[in-house]
Amino acid sequence: MAFDKLNRFFGVSEDDEETDDPVDQTAERTTPPAAGSDDRNVIALSAKPQTASRIVLFAPRVYSDTKTIGNHLLNNRAVIVNFDSVDAPSAARIVDFLTGVAFAIHGEIKRVGDKIFLVTPPRFQVDGDIASLVAGTDTDFDSDYN
Repeated sequence: MAFDKLNRFFGVSEDDEETDDPVDQTAERTTPPAAGSDDRNVIALSAKPQTASRIVLFAPRVYSDTKTIGNHLLNNRAVIVNFDSVDAPSAARIVDFLTGVAFAIHGEIKRVGDKIFLVTPPRFQVDGDIASLVAGTDTDFDSDYN
């Protein structure tokens, strides 16, 4: 009786044609439905689950830290980089490197503060401009929040 319920649940009933070849049965059960069929109970098991987008905060101390930042970008994570702990020449070299990484992956790099940059992979969308917000020239911010 329990097996009958399981068979009905999985769509197998005793009325189905029995074959002696187990390969045919397996192929029959794993074949996806034809395009245009109305089988709404089929779930693709090969589809990857959606993972949340991530933003990594990073404060490099030396130029060699750029490899870690680049790896985050290659793994589709946005990175906010704070250059308070780095001297000006090293910060310039790091920004040059990150600009190259952003270009190579079709991403984007934006300055969001005096010593803070946002580097994003291709599927991130950044709206607004911090500099215009600070200067008071961004009209979108005023209309959205007043």
